[in-house]
Amino acid sequence: MAVNVSLPRTDALARTAAIPARLVLAGIVAVSFAVRFAAALVHTTPLYFPDEYIYSGIARSLAENGRPLIRGHSAHFPAMLEPLLAAPFWLSHDPAIAYRLTQAENALFMSLAAVPAYLLVRRLGGGSWPSLAAAALTVASPDLFFASFVLADAIAYPLVLGAVYVGVCALARPTRGTQLGFAALAGLATFTRVQYVFLPLVFLAAALVVERFSLRSTVRRFRLSLVLYAAPLALLAALGPKRLLGYYSGVADLGVKPVAIGHWLGTDALLLAYAAGFALVPGALAGLAYALRRPRTREESAYAALSIGVLLAIFAEAALYATNGTDRFQERYLMVLLPLVFPAFWLWTQRGRPGARVVALLSLGLIAVAARVPLSGYTISDAKQDSPFLLAVFRLERWIGIGNGSLLVALVAGGLACLAAAACFRPALIRIVVIATLVASVAVSFGAVAFDSHVVRSVRTSLLPTDARWVDHSGLGNVTLLQTPATPHAAADEQLFWNTSLKRLYFLDDATAIDAFGSARAHAAPDGRLVSGRRTLQGPLLVSNYAVRVLLSGAVRVARGANYELWRPLGTPRFALFAGGLYHDGWLASSGHITVWPAADGRVSGTLTLPLSLPPKPRSERTALQLHGPGVTRSVVVRPGHAVVLHLHVSHRGPWQLNFHTNRPGYLSDGRPISVMAQMPTFAPS
Repeated sequence: MAVNVSLPRTDALARTAAIPARLVLAGIVAVSFAVRFAAALVHTTPLYFPDEYIYSGIARSLAENGRPLIRGHSAHFPAMLEPLLAAPFWLSHDPAIAYRLTQAENALFMSLAAVPAYLLVRRLGGGSWPSLAAAALTVASPDLFFASFVLADAIAYPLVLGAVYVGVCALARPTRGTQLGFAALAGLATFTRVQYVFLPLVFLAAALVVERFSLRSTVRRFRLSLVLYAAPLALLAALGPKRLLGYYSGVADLGVKPVAIGHWLGTDALLLAYAAGFALVPGALAGLAYALRRPRTREESAYAALSIGVLLAIFAEAALYATNGTDRFQERYLMVLLPLVFPAFWLWTQRGRPGARVVALLSLGLIAVAARVPLSGYTISDAKQDSPFLLAVFRLERWIGIGNGSLLVALVAGGLACLAAAACFRPALIRIVVIATLVASVAVSFGAVAFDSHVVRSVRTSLLPTDARWVDHSGLGNVTLLQTPATPHAAADEQLFWNTSLKRLYFLDDATAIDAFGSARAHAAPDGRLVSGRRTLQGPLLVSNYAVRVLLSGAVRVARGANYELWRPLGTPRFALFAGGLYHDGWLASSGHITVWPAADGRVSGTLTLPLSLPPKPRSERTALQLHGPGVTRSVVVRPGHAVVLHLHVSHRGPWQLNFHTNRPGYLSDGRPISVMAQMPTFAPS
């Protein structure tokens, strides 16, 4: 029995209804693009590393030489569609222009996702308002937050939703065109994000469901699809997943941990219900269940089977990934599920809201869960990194307090759930439920953007100088980046993204690699030369001094910026003095060393001066620093509010190294173990 769920029409609503639905759809896409691109303009620098550096690096390489390379190394990167689309932007040879054009492209692609959402509800028999509601909810999703980032998610978003729509068409009426269309969109989605490689398998499983598990009928109707997918599956079996996945080959080594996977499946389901707005989820689950068990049309059966298959596959991927080291809510992986909620909810309303009591109880159960599981447990950790919803909640908690923020979110979620429960028995409330969900999604989206703008300002200030392209603008030509130990990877990624003149990257001593694309090592030779294998590093150098301080001979420092120093060679650059463990903010690490390299005669002769101090109490306590080196064994006590200047006389053949450590380190808020404060040591030759 169908039930009329329309609201009484006023004259204004009647005039609005007279506007062609496709024109309204175009308006939704245009407004979404404008809003999302405006939000992207506030996002002034990449944050999501190494992903954003990898995508932009490949796009830049494609534009420059037509090959997918990262710092001259073959990328072996299977997700190539986004770099291919963005490559023309890098022909400008200006990272700022390419960055903004990529953001505009992302905003456009994510906004175009409204089109397949609209067409999907139309295909399921919906009229103008439910189809437009689906389109609006699709672009109001908090996950359009990722339009500001140089990632493939924005490109994949409309492709996957388009594949779902065409898949429903192909399953309902399996013509050659619809099957080829689904195969093309599924292939493009996989070529954009390897995560969606499961789409053909889900399609074939859904075909079996639509044909009521008749293998003969499935083979007869979907012979073309079986032939299309047989070759890739055979290639996968022959070569193995590692060779085909390339950069993502580590996925094949992920371990299956049933208990942990169960935990993350529950966590992902709960937080996804929050992100979807709570109100639509119970009805959507009922809609999928009834459409799967007792479909009225092949379209309903196709949509239910395909949506459930996509949901199970994505949940399995996200849970497997989370149990193997990421330990965070993978909303970025789940984003395509949010637009699939409303069509299922609409199917339930069109059926006359069957099982209304069960749906109402499920809605009330969500209230109990919201009260029992506060979101502050997820927002205070790194679990929020991939979740725009949790980022928005964290921003709210910072604004009004953790307790008040969690309480407010629980109250809003509870209100939406109560509204959903009431709509089970009062059809007139259904549009109000949809509008309330839309408003909640918009509010969360603004919260995520507000958090992002705050983080971007902080990163822009701490990791980049005022002129982000300061290395390029120095006019030194090709520059080598020397990454020193303990320097944050993001710091190097920022410099590499904005400065195209950084052509080579070396890692000094035990500095950790920033990505999987080449990690050439360098060390100081006994005469101070920087060598990598048998090669001596020549030319201009950009040296990170986040946790070290460096003084070079044979080079002159021409610029400083964001814990980096730029050196112009006057011959062969050599280390003259190296302070390992002296942080950029003046704190000495709990242990480290100071090394002085010899002069031309091979000897280190002179006086090392090391100023030490501590801030006044209560910020610090009396600290003893132990010093050990050739000709030096002593303990120095530094008291709060006092300074000590050490003068160490040195006469030594070859490099001279002074080691320091404290037995009672302190810890800064960012977790760094520290001892005392120090200024840059100086060495005066005899």
